[in-house]
Amino acid sequence: MRSGTGFLRILRFPTRRAAYVFYRNMAVQFALLMGLWLLLSGHYDAFHIGAGVASALLVTAVNFRLNKFFFIRDDLCQSAPIRARRLFVYIPWLLWQIVISSIQVAAVVLHPKLPADPALVRFRTKLPTTASRVILANSITLTPGTLTVELDGEAFFVHALTDVSFTGIADGSLPGQVALLYDKKPGQIVSRLRVIKTTRRT
Repeated sequence: MRSGTGFLRILRFPTRRAAYVFYRNMAVQFALLMGLWLLLSGHYDAFHIGAGVASALLVTAVNFRLNKFFFIRDDLCQSAPIRARRLFVYIPWLLWQIVISSIQVAAVVLHPKLPADPALVRFRTKLPTTASRVILANSITLTPGTLTVELDGEAFFVHALTDVSFTGIADGSLPGQVALLYDKKPGQIVSRLRVIKTTRRT
């Protein structure tokens, strides 16, 4: 009984602002899930939109208690809140990067010599919150040609298909766009970048 009571105590918000930030983040999560559904579905009739709303609500509800636990345990309520308006800039920008990367990957796959040059990329970021690092990790994975293999605190481990695939990481443009969701002037975000070339078949 004591352990159950302790767990319930952990799930209590320390302040009203913490509750406000958490529920706002949940609303943003629902909006992102819904946007992803619409993007992948390609159908915009009442049935598919309704199914998307139901699916996004279900995922948000299933993860509610877990998100709340980590939010309070990691003191995310004390971290920088996301600038919701900036999402209207970030999402179209990310979609455009996905289109560009898709064309680049298609060019590699369709080329007779298959000029892939895979590499593993390690780097660290100075993003302000756990949520911001998760957004970056997911954005990297959504972009064709790159895959987030591991996220450990501020350290990222990414697989890239070609050198061009990770230029958005190396030049700081993708991490910088994520940082702008939280800060108007984020400064230098990426550090300790290391590229490890993997063996390629000839």
